[in-house]
Amino acid sequence: MIFWALIKGTIKEALSKKILLSVFGLFSFIVLLILALINLDSVEGIPALMQANEEFDYRQFIISIELLMISQPPFLIIMTLFMVMVSSFIPSMLEKGNIEVLLSKPVSRTSIILSKYLAGVIIIFFALLYLVLLIWIIVSAKSGVWHFDFVIYSVIYYTYIFAVMYSAIILTGLLFRSTILSLIVNIMLFFPITAILSLKNEMAQVITNKPVMFIIDFIYYLLPKPWDIRAIASSLIEGSFTATGGFFFAYQPVITSGIFMVAMLFLSIYFFNKKDY
Repeated sequence: MIFWALIKGTIKEALSKKILLSVFGLFSFIVLLILALINLDSVEGIPALMQANEEFDYRQFIISIELLMISQPPFLIIMTLFMVMVSSFIPSMLEKGNIEVLLSKPVSRTSIILSKYLAGVIIIFFALLYLVLLIWIIVSAKSGVWHFDFVIYSVIYYTYIFAVMYSAIILTGLLFRSTILSLIVNIMLFFPITAILSLKNEMAQVITNKPVMFIIDFIYYLLPKPWDIRAIASSLIEGSFTATGGFFFAYQPVITSGIFMVAMLFLSIYFFNKKDY
């Protein structure tokens, strides 16, 4: 099937550019570093020492270590790295010679965009699964605490966050036809714009001007909410998440970001179908 052939082609492109291998190499280094750290003599006796204290919640301590590994600084670095990985897919597709060959194939333009999108999401899913699963196995084997929620929610929600951001990367790639420009726009969208907007509740306590807060709220709901989704994932892993205010209110960042993702893909497909290459 041509659609799956296009997905395989995008994955091969990532392999040929050594992007995928570089990321897996970096993740392997991180895992080895963590493995070396937890095997230090000074760390060896900590689990037994902590468990000896009956009042100490050892399981919660291990969960807090896992949460530290997906906290805001690692989140910023990993997502930025992922955006760099996929930012060239669309501009390279639109290069003279490549686009003519691609459009000559018996496949719809909609399928081309969706195949590029799915290929990127698949690549990042397995990259995340590789990193998170190895870290989880190392920490769990060392501590004896097998907290499955860490793997499940980390991989699912981080893949979803990437899928949302990647939809914007595809649209800007089509509009600008430039890897650098598309990357700059989307990294700025990710950080600092959406990161600052995630603090809107805190801003509301300081900003008393209602028109200003209305504009902030409007932009907040219009744009994706990767930082809020990360917070939801952390709460689910920790076991502290509560659906206060109802399902929609609790999962509002996930739902509205999904609407943003669908809108970006729709605009990308519309623009690509209308453009004469």
